[in-house]
Amino acid sequence: MTATAGIFIRNHESLVMGACIYPLGRTGDPITVEAKACLQAVIFRE
Repeated sequence: MTATAGIFIRNHESLVMGACIYPLGRTGDPITVEAKACLQAVIFRE
């Protein structure tokens, strides 16, 4: 299975302040996909 993470950052008025897409590659299970997506969100926020 291949996965892609889409990340949107919104402000308090729900306006999009940033967006990105990260290919997560081949992954084995949904829990790994979720963990990789969370990691990419944290990295993008920095």
